[in-house]
Amino acid sequence: MGMKFRFLAYVLLPISLFCLAACSSNSGTNTSGTGVLYVTAQANTTVSAYIVTQSTGALSTNGQSIGTGSDPSAIVLSPAADALFVANRGSNSISSYTINSGGSLTAASATTPTGKRPVGLAIDPGGKFLFVANQLSSDISVFSINGTALTQVPGSPFTTIPAGYSYPNGTLPAAVAVSRTGKFLYVANQLANFVSAFSINSTTGALTALGVPFYNVGIAPSGLGVTPNGGFLYVTNAGADSNNISAFAICDALVTSCVNPNSPDGTLTTVAGSPFPAGLGPVAIAFDPGFNFAYVVDRGSNQISQYAYGPGDGVLTPLSPGTISTGSAPVSIAILSGVVPTDVGNSLFNTIDYAYVANLGAGTISTFSLSTTSGLLNVIGQPLVIFGQTSAVTGR
Repeated sequence: MGMKFRFLAYVLLPISLFCLAACSSNSGTNTSGTGVLYVTAQANTTVSAYIVTQSTGALSTNGQSIGTGSDPSAIVLSPAADALFVANRGSNSISSYTINSGGSLTAASATTPTGKRPVGLAIDPGGKFLFVANQLSSDISVFSINGTALTQVPGSPFTTIPAGYSYPNGTLPAAVAVSRTGKFLYVANQLANFVSAFSINSTTGALTALGVPFYNVGIAPSGLGVTPNGGFLYVTNAGADSNNISAFAICDALVTSCVNPNSPDGTLTTVAGSPFPAGLGPVAIAFDPGFNFAYVVDRGSNQISQYAYGPGDGVLTPLSPGTISTGSAPVSIAILSGVVPTDVGNSLFNTIDYAYVANLGAGTISTFSLSTTSGLLNVIGQPLVIFGQTSAVTGR
C-alpha cells in the first residue's frame, strides 16, 4: 500500500536538564487510505508501528513491538521513509531499522555507539547524514547513512562549546535541526541557554561553527523546529522563568531574509516580538506542512499551544482557544495528513490533518483532528494506552 504521508514530527525534552529531544520531517500526499505511526516506549525499550486510517485518524497495531536500546528517547525517519533510527540515551547508542512494505520494521543486526546520553536526532533533506545531540558529552555525533548502516564521519563528534568559552558543567545539547537546504545545523543547548550554529560540509558531513557561532535564547532551550518553507527557526524555552518560544529568521537560500540574498550564510535574525508566550515547560514544536499553523507541546501544563504564524515574518499569533489538553507529561508530537472522500464514488477528496502526541507520564498517545481552515485541534476518541512511558512519535 502507498504510504507517502505529509508530516512533520518533533520529539523534545522534558523540563529537567536531563531529558529527551529530537526532530524529523518528511512530506508527501497520500490517497491510499492508510499511513504508519511509529512510537517508542522507554520503560519497555521498544518501538512499535501503528496503522493510521487516513479518513478517521484511528490507530491499529501493525505487527509486534521491536526492541531498542536502553531508554529510547528520540526517533527519526529517513527522508525516503525506508529507514528508522532511534536514540537510546540509557545505552549511548543508535538503533537502526529497515521499513518494510506495509510499514513494519526489521532491526539491524547491531546498534551503533554514539556519545554520552544521545537525546536528539535529525537527518538532512538529502538523507546523507544523521546528526545526534549527545547531552552529557556536550557534542554532536555525525554519521553517514547507507540504508540502515551508520558510519561516523571524520572529525566527529563536534563540540557545542564555542571557541574561547568555558562551560565546566557542559552545554547539554538537547535538540538538533537541519535547515531546509541541508546546509546548516542548529543545536539547542539546554544548560548554556543558547543555540549553536554550524555549516554542514555537503560531501563529508563535517560541521564548522558559523561566524556567529551561537545565539542567546531563553532558559533551558529544549526543542527546535524549522518551518516547512525553511524561513524560520523556533526554539522552545522550557525553563520556569521563560516558558516561551524564541523565533529567528534563517539566512538561507530558500528565503530572502539575508543582508545579501545571493550569499546565504545560515545566520539568524530575531523575529519581531520574539520571544512569544507558551504554556508551562514547552518542549516540542511542530508545523502543519501545508498550512501556516504551529503547535507547541507544553509538558508542564499538559497541553498543546496553538498558533498561526506569518510565513513572511515568522510572528506567532495564538489561535482561539489558544490551548487544548493532552495526557500527562506530553513530550512529542507528529502531524500527518489524510484525505476524506466527499462523494460516494470516492473520486473527490478533502484534506484533513491529524496530530498525535506521546504522553510520557500517562503512557498514552492522544489523537487530534486538525482543521486546515482554522488550525484548531479537536480530540478524537480516547487516548491509546501504550504501556511503558511513550517517549517519541513520528510517521508517514
